[in-house]
Amino acid sequence: MNYLASALFVIGPLSVGVLLVLLASLGKRLGEALELPPYYRLYHVSLLFFVLPLPVGWILLLTRAWGIPEPALKTGLLLKVVVATVPLTIGITLAVFATAKYWRWIWEELGRSRDRGRRRDEA
Repeated sequence: MNYLASALFVIGPLSVGVLLVLLASLGKRLGEALELPPYYRLYHVSLLFFVLPLPVGWILLLTRAWGIPEPALKTGLLLKVVVATVPLTIGITLAVFATAKYWRWIWEELGRSRDRGRRRDEA
């Protein structure tokens, strides 16, 4: 079961990385159309935070396969938090910020359409 979790640790960030590349491409086009600052660059920085911990994950996966003993419980937990959780949290925060900047206009349009619907109901 640990091998499956380690494999998902590697596959998960790669799949999110593909999604970030797609969002960067869409964000660049949307930013040009709406004349917004280049927030799509935040997707590229976010991608780095998702991809850079992967070699460490691969090394951890290989050390288990080679039979090298795992570190103590507290050390292993700290290593997982520093290697996986912190960079992924920073990366997803940057991606959510860029997404909020690019897609803010959708929420404004939804608010306008609700206001129009309420006015029709009142009339």
